[in-house]
This record gives sequence, C-alpha cells and structure tokens, in this order.
Amino acid sequence: MLKFLKQPVRQYIFIIFTATILLIIPFSKSFSQENIFTVEEVTIKGLIDKNFNRDKYINQALKKSFKILMSKILVSSDLIKVKDLKTKDIKYLVNSFQVLKEDYDRDEYEIKFKIFYNEKKIKELLINKRISYSQPKRVKAVIIPALFIEDEIKRFQQNYFYKEWNKNNKNQLLEFIMPLEDLEDFTKIKKMKDKIDDLNLKQIANKYNEENYIFLFINHENGKMKIYIKTLLEDNKISKNFSYKIDNFENKKQLNYILSDLKVKIEDIWKEINFVNLLMPLSISIKFNHSSNVNLDNLKKTLYNINIIDNYFFEKFDINYSYFKILYFGTPKGLKSELNKSGYDLKDAQGQWEIILYE
Repeated sequence: MLKFLKQPVRQYIFIIFTATILLIIPFSKSFSQENIFTVEEVTIKGLIDKNFNRDKYINQALKKSFKILMSKILVSSDLIKVKDLKTKDIKYLVNSFQVLKEDYDRDEYEIKFKIFYNEKKIKELLINKRISYSQPKRVKAVIIPALFIEDEIKRFQQNYFYKEWNKNNKNQLLEFIMPLEDLEDFTKIKKMKDKIDDLNLKQIANKYNEENYIFLFINHENGKMKIYIKTLLEDNKISKNFSYKIDNFENKKQLNYILSDLKVKIEDIWKEINFVNLLMPLSISIKFNHSSNVNLDNLKKTLYNINIIDNYFFEKFDINYSYFKILYFGTPKGLKSELNKSGYDLKDAQGQWEIILYE
C-alpha cells in the first residue's frame, strides 16, 4: 500500500511546496535594480588649470552617456524630444556610475565611466514624452548599393556608396557585409532596373551565408538622387523611398551627407521593427510544465530579467503546470525572441500559450 502512495504523496508535497513559493515570493519587477540600461564606456578629456573641477567632467560624462543611450534606443525623429534634458534630470535617471580609468598627465585630464541607468525611470520619461523605444539586437546584413547615373549602372569601383560605406562606421546595431563584384548580379540588376521588386535579392545574400539584406537602388538624374531602399531583416520586409538634391555628383560634401543620412534611415528601419510601445502594454496568459522547482525558479528569473516584461502574476497551478499572466510591451514576436535568447520557446498550443524549455 505504501508503494502505491509514494507517487501521489510526492506530487502533493510538490504542489504544497510550489504554492508556498509562488505565494511568498513577489513577482513584481517594477523597481528592479537588475534591469537597467548601461552605457559601457564614456570618455571625457580636458585641461587641468586653476579652475579644474572634477564634477564638471562627471556632468559632461552624464550628458554624453545620455545622448549615446538615446541614440541607441530611439529613432532619429524622436531624439529632438529629449535633446534639451537638463543635467539634474539626467542625474535622476542614473542608478550609479563606475570610474573605469582616471589619468592626470601634466596639464591634461582624462576620465572614463561606465554608467548604469534606471530602466523604470527611463521608461517613465519616455511614456511622459509619448515616445516608443527600440530594443534591437545587433545583426549582420548584406548591403547592395546599386548606383545608376543618368541611367547607366556603375561598377563597385566607380560607386561612391560602395567604396565609402564601411569607412568610419560607428553603427552599433547593424554589421554591413559588402558583396563582391559579380558580373551575373550586375547583369540581373541592370536588366531588372524597372521592376526591382521582382529581383531575387535573397539569392544574392545567400552567397554570403546570410538571410538579411539591404538593397539600395540609387538613381542620380537631372540634379536629383532618388533612392529606393528594400530590406529583409530577421524575416521583416520593409521598403522606403527617399530623394535628395545634388547637382554635381562630384560634390563630396553632399555625398557624405547623403551617405550619413542613409545610414541613419536604415538604422531607423531596424529600430522601428523592434519598437517597444510603452503606451500600449499587452497581456498574455501562459502555462509552463514545472518538472521541478529549479525549472520554475529559473523561469521566474528569466521573466524578471527581460526588459520588455513589465510585470507578471501567478494565476493557478496543478500537478503538471503553472499558469501565469505576463504584462509586456512590444509584440508577441518580440516576446518570443526575448524568451528564445534564454533557452525558451513560446508556442500556441491549441489556443493556450505555453513556454517550453529547450532541452
């Protein structure tokens, strides 16, 4: 008789123990100190004179780090909304900072910081200003800049955008792979000039073992440069058109401006794909097969550390499953992507969302 009671008793003990854990451990992450935005390295230099003041350099570092953080998570059109934030308001957003290096060399001073921002306060700022932020990961993409001047396609060695694209590239989100000059590809692009949307760009990208591509159809004619951008980034297809005035294609200053602006616009496309809309939180009910308390605790830690998850609550449990409600910002695809990074899969199992731990 005892033998037959062992398994039910173990299940009963597990249920009671699990219930106790779920009830006494708070699940709110509203004041999380672990989930913060960090600016890794900010360097400030200056002269040491009779008016030297270390606090002045700290304030400069805070302003610089805030600008770096905002440029990383906001699209370019929203940067102006936080441009004039005062130093005291930036300080309020900071949890702490770490001095990585400090040098006094004769009359020169250099200090390097690592600055930890408070995630909750940053989000409150963006909500008040009605701004959605982006949380994109770094990706690789093959970039194909096809340049036509007066209806004539230029080879890569004659193509300013191809030659200059990766020079002085400080992009933190996109790693651009420049294709080799391929006569077959050139012939296809020239032939398909008037029906670019039918061009098989994925086939070109696959030559470099990549799925992602950014295609630029650049046409300079009659003092105007019209640019059609077609992208595939992590299964997201986006197309946009832009135009610039440029009378002389030899004008390097104008070309540099167009090149820099194109990089910003392409980065904005990737940021927009990964928007986290703080004004419209979503909710999802999920179940999780709690094979052990360790598995359950690990899931809790994972949910706690995902930035787009605002909060989560235990709803019920049975012998096999725990059930939660998750409040999050962004899209189900974004939540699935964040869970994948931590070794979990989010699946729709017959109308019920389930989180599954990869083996």
